[in-house]
Amino acid sequence: MGFRRRLAMSLIVGLSSLPCGCELAGGGAHLIDQLAGRPVVSKEEQSRHRAAYVEHHNRSDLYWLLQNCVTTGMGVHEVAGIIGETPELETQSQWLKQADYRVDDKVYKFGPDNQGQSIYLLFREGRLINHNPEEYQPDAFASQLKRNS
Repeated sequence: MGFRRRLAMSLIVGLSSLPCGCELAGGGAHLIDQLAGRPVVSKEEQSRHRAAYVEHHNRSDLYWLLQNCVTTGMGVHEVAGIIGETPELETQSQWLKQADYRVDDKVYKFGPDNQGQSIYLLFREGRLINHNPEEYQPDAFASQLKRNS
């Protein structure tokens, strides 16, 4: 058997063992997190931060959830379930939509947190788009304020 054929067979065998489609729903998220280099978060830790955010609206808990549990492609209800609150649809969202957004994209507001800040997340066809977990690191907000000053 030639090298290319052996390589192709190895790839087919290797890839056939990966979950796909419906198999990724739920339990497959851990595989995606591992492949992306993100740490796997326990349900207990996620529940603890969600409960703390729901009770006190601490920004640190909201940011932890956005950084560690929310990913691009999630549905509105999935994100709401992780954060622990029902978001408000922003009907006057043109000020948030810039070059990379479509007029039919939906903006949902979560918050405000205990410091009066709300988080606006954009969804296209019901799925979260352009979510960057690094924006929610503990010092990211302070450094962003410094850049904008």
